[in-house]
Amino acid sequence: MAIRVGTQENLEHLVALFKQFFPVHNQFQQPDRDIVDYLHEQLQDNELLVSETKGIYDGALFLVKIGESSDSTHKIRKFRHFAFTTESIGKELLQEAEKSVQAQSPTSKIELTIAETEPGKDFYLKHGYQQEATLPHHYRWGETCFILGKSFS
Repeated sequence: MAIRVGTQENLEHLVALFKQFFPVHNQFQQPDRDIVDYLHEQLQDNELLVSETKGIYDGALFLVKIGESSDSTHKIRKFRHFAFTTESIGKELLQEAEKSVQAQSPTSKIELTIAETEPGKDFYLKHGYQQEATLPHHYRWGETCFILGKSFS
Protein backbone atom coordinates (compact mmCIF):
# COMPACT_ATOMS: atom_id res chain seq x y z
CA MET A 1 0.00 0.00 0.00
CA ALA A 2 1.22 3.48 -0.86
CA ILE A 3 -0.23 6.68 0.55
CA ARG A 4 0.51 9.82 -1.41
CA VAL A 5 -0.88 13.19 -2.41
CA GLY A 6 -3.62 12.69 -4.97
CA THR A 7 -3.84 14.42 -8.34
CA GLN A 8 -6.42 15.20 -11.01
CA GLU A 9 -5.53 11.91 -12.72
CA ASN A 10 -6.70 9.95 -9.65
CA LEU A 11 -10.23 11.36 -9.47
CA GLU A 12 -11.98 8.97 -11.88
CA HIS A 13 -10.46 6.04 -9.98
CA LEU A 14 -11.94 7.28 -6.71
CA VAL A 15 -15.58 7.40 -7.81
CA ALA A 16 -16.28 3.71 -7.07
CA LEU A 17 -14.61 3.95 -3.66
CA PHE A 18 -16.68 6.98 -2.63
CA LYS A 19 -19.93 5.52 -3.98
CA GLN A 20 -19.36 2.28 -2.09
CA PHE A 21 -18.31 3.95 1.18
CA PHE A 22 -21.05 6.61 1.14
CA PRO A 23 -24.21 4.91 -0.19
CA VAL A 24 -26.40 7.59 1.44
CA HIS A 25 -24.65 10.79 0.37
CA ASN A 26 -26.03 13.56 -1.81
CA GLN A 27 -22.83 13.98 -3.85
CA PHE A 28 -22.11 10.30 -4.42
CA GLN A 29 -25.56 9.38 -5.67
CA GLN A 30 -24.93 11.47 -8.80
CA PRO A 31 -23.74 10.17 -12.19
CA ASP A 32 -20.02 9.35 -12.28
CA ARG A 33 -19.15 12.37 -14.49
CA ASP A 34 -20.81 14.74 -12.00
CA ILE A 35 -18.89 13.10 -9.15
CA VAL A 36 -15.59 13.58 -10.97
CA ASP A 37 -16.47 17.24 -11.57
CA TYR A 38 -17.29 17.65 -7.87
CA LEU A 39 -14.02 15.98 -6.82
CA HIS A 40 -12.16 18.26 -9.23
CA GLU A 41 -13.71 21.28 -7.47
CA GLN A 42 -12.62 19.89 -4.10
CA LEU A 43 -9.08 19.37 -5.39
CA GLN A 44 -8.78 23.03 -6.37
CA ASP A 45 -8.73 24.18 -2.73
CA ASN A 46 -7.97 21.09 -0.67
CA GLU A 47 -5.21 18.53 -0.34
CA LEU A 48 -6.17 15.01 -1.42
CA LEU A 49 -4.52 11.96 0.11
CA VAL A 50 -4.99 8.60 -1.62
CA SER A 51 -4.09 5.05 -0.73
CA GLU A 52 -3.37 2.63 -3.53
CA THR A 53 -2.59 -1.08 -3.30
CA LYS A 54 -1.61 -3.00 -6.44
CA GLY A 55 -3.34 -0.47 -8.69
CA ILE A 56 -6.54 -0.37 -6.64
CA TYR A 57 -7.56 2.87 -4.91
CA ASP A 58 -8.55 1.69 -1.45
CA GLY A 59 -8.60 4.91 0.57
CA ALA A 60 -8.91 8.66 0.12
CA LEU A 61 -9.69 11.88 1.93
CA PHE A 62 -9.56 15.61 1.44
CA LEU A 63 -7.83 17.80 4.04
CA VAL A 64 -9.69 21.08 4.27
CA LYS A 65 -8.36 24.24 5.91
CA ILE A 66 -11.11 25.75 8.04
CA GLY A 67 -9.22 28.20 10.24
CA GLU A 68 -6.07 29.31 12.00
CA SER A 69 -4.88 31.69 14.67
CA SER A 70 -3.72 35.17 13.61
CA ASP A 71 -0.08 34.15 14.10
CA SER A 72 -0.56 30.80 12.29
CA THR A 73 0.64 28.78 15.30
CA HIS A 74 -2.67 26.92 15.61
CA LYS A 75 -4.52 25.53 12.58
CA ILE A 76 -7.84 23.77 12.24
CA ARG A 77 -8.34 21.22 9.49
CA LYS A 78 -11.30 19.10 8.52
CA PHE A 79 -11.49 15.70 6.88
CA ARG A 80 -13.91 15.58 3.98
CA HIS A 81 -14.99 12.35 2.30
CA PHE A 82 -12.69 10.03 4.25
CA ALA A 83 -13.28 6.61 2.66
CA PHE A 84 -11.42 3.32 2.98
CA THR A 85 -11.97 -0.34 2.16
CA THR A 86 -10.55 -1.88 5.35
CA GLU A 87 -9.94 -0.61 8.85
CA SER A 88 -6.18 -1.17 8.52
CA ILE A 89 -6.06 0.99 5.40
CA GLY A 90 -8.20 3.59 7.16
CA LYS A 91 -5.84 3.59 10.13
CA GLU A 92 -2.74 4.13 7.96
CA LEU A 93 -4.46 6.88 5.97
CA LEU A 94 -5.62 8.50 9.20
CA GLN A 95 -2.10 8.47 10.62
CA GLU A 96 -0.70 10.01 7.44
CA ALA A 97 -3.36 12.74 7.43
CA GLU A 98 -2.71 13.51 11.10
CA LYS A 99 1.05 13.77 10.42
CA SER A 100 0.38 16.19 7.59
CA VAL A 101 -1.81 18.38 9.79
CA GLN A 102 0.65 18.32 12.70
CA ALA A 103 3.53 19.37 10.43
CA GLN A 104 1.74 22.58 9.49
CA SER A 105 1.81 24.30 12.91
CA PRO A 106 2.90 23.84 16.54
CA THR A 107 -0.69 23.06 17.60
CA SER A 108 -3.60 21.89 15.51
CA LYS A 109 -7.05 20.40 15.58
CA ILE A 110 -8.89 18.12 13.19
CA GLU A 111 -12.66 18.25 13.04
CA LEU A 112 -15.10 16.26 10.98
CA THR A 113 -18.81 16.00 10.54
CA ILE A 114 -20.21 12.52 10.13
CA ALA A 115 -23.83 11.58 9.53
CA GLU A 116 -25.31 8.77 11.57
CA THR A 117 -25.96 6.86 8.34
CA GLU A 118 -22.27 7.02 7.34
CA PRO A 119 -19.76 4.42 8.46
CA GLY A 120 -16.80 5.42 10.56
CA LYS A 121 -17.95 7.07 13.79
CA ASP A 122 -16.71 4.18 15.93
CA PHE A 123 -13.48 4.09 13.88
CA TYR A 124 -12.70 7.70 14.78
CA LEU A 125 -13.64 7.27 18.44
CA LYS A 126 -11.33 4.25 18.61
CA HIS A 127 -8.48 6.41 17.29
CA GLY A 128 -8.74 9.21 19.84
CA TYR A 129 -11.41 11.46 18.38
CA GLN A 130 -14.07 12.81 20.71
CA GLN A 131 -17.67 13.59 19.95
CA GLU A 132 -18.01 17.34 20.47
CA ALA A 133 -21.53 18.07 19.24
CA THR A 134 -24.63 16.70 17.58
CA LEU A 135 -26.52 18.36 14.74
CA PRO A 136 -30.10 17.15 14.35
CA HIS A 137 -31.58 17.32 10.82
CA HIS A 138 -28.25 18.53 9.41
CA TYR A 139 -27.85 16.85 6.01
CA ARG A 140 -31.22 15.10 5.83
CA TRP A 141 -34.41 15.52 7.86
CA GLY A 142 -34.55 13.06 10.73
CA GLU A 143 -30.84 12.28 10.59
CA THR A 144 -28.31 13.37 13.20
CA CYS A 145 -24.76 14.36 12.39
CA PHE A 146 -21.89 14.27 14.82
CA ILE A 147 -18.97 16.66 15.06
CA LEU A 148 -15.85 14.78 16.09
CA GLY A 149 -12.51 16.34 16.92
CA LYS A 150 -8.94 15.62 17.94
CA SER A 151 -6.30 18.15 19.05
CA PHE A 152 -2.52 17.97 18.75
CA SER A 153 0.27 19.89 20.47
